[in-house]
Amino acid sequence: MQVQVTGKHIEITPGLRNFVAGKMAKLEDYYPAVKKVAVVLVVEKYRHTAEIHFHADGAEMSAKKTTKDMYASIDFCLDALEQQASKRKDRLHTSGALRRAGQRLDKKLSAKASRKGKALPEAPEAKRAKPKVSRLKNPASKPMSLEDAVSLLAETKDGFVLYKDALSGEAQLLFIREDGTLGLMEA
Repeated sequence: MQVQVTGKHIEITPGLRNFVAGKMAKLEDYYPAVKKVAVVLVVEKYRHTAEIHFHADGAEMSAKKTTKDMYASIDFCLDALEQQASKRKDRLHTSGALRRAGQRLDKKLSAKASRKGKALPEAPEAKRAKPKVSRLKNPASKPMSLEDAVSLLAETKDGFVLYKDALSGEAQLLFIREDGTLGLMEA
């Protein structure tokens, strides 16, 4: 890894250079093929600023922090870069894992279809259509008895009536079952 340390209004001592190089070793855990790291250290009155630009395979990150102590500024910069690198690695790992899982599923489906001599099924996205939601108005806004709900059910074409029971005040659902009998669900 190539670490370039430059300073403005500060002398770059070997101790400071070694401190920066030692801290950069943490970034190699995330990106072993680091190409270039540029560190700029600036001192203006009591403000000590560290700016780090990190270049690796397909990734460029940077951080800039200012404190009253140069070593603290460097530490904060490296913490920010570690956080960026971790997020990026997690994001790449997750998207790669999902892609590999999809590829494994495609292979299993094609192997199963070839054993049975069938053509591959269509993509799941093509089969799955979003269900259409229809809003229905319930004409029964007043509380009613079960007998009134049965007579209302005979008039409707929906096959169900949602009503408020006059005695208990609870919502109830009256519906026609597949065998032709009536079903009642109480809330």
